[in-house]
Amino acid sequence: MKKLTLVIVTVVLCAAMLMGCAAPATEATDSAAPSESAAASESAEGTESAVANADYMSWTGADWNAATNEEQFAATEAVLLEIGDAMMDNYTQLVEQAKTNDKVKAQIDTQIEALQGTIGTFFESSPEATLKELVDASKQAAAAMAE
Repeated sequence: MKKLTLVIVTVVLCAAMLMGCAAPATEATDSAAPSESAAASESAEGTESAVANADYMSWTGADWNAATNEEQFAATEAVLLEIGDAMMDNYTQLVEQAKTNDKVKAQIDTQIEALQGTIGTFFESSPEATLKELVDASKQAAAAMAE
């Protein structure tokens, strides 16, 4: 139980830290209006992201262990974005905008890699659990912290 609590707290903290990374990017880009093609592209990416997140959320420890490092990274990012969206409106869009800055993208990737290791630990202690269960518990913890 202590490991699960630690994982949940880590996920919530990573999401909160990335909110700080994403915030300056929106200030810098708010003055520029996106073109229609860029808006359409973002809409398509958002749809693809939602589909990918749904696939990852059903992963168990066996799925995690069978995945490549790149797949684990993508699943971790999906977890982080899912929790971030629950904590803050437009979180995914802010992170995607922030990633246009190479320095900020490197910071985000470092946080995702750290969280990736934490999720691996979560699955070591709870191999039958799913990423959705981790996300739901993390959302509950975030909501409790906000009260």
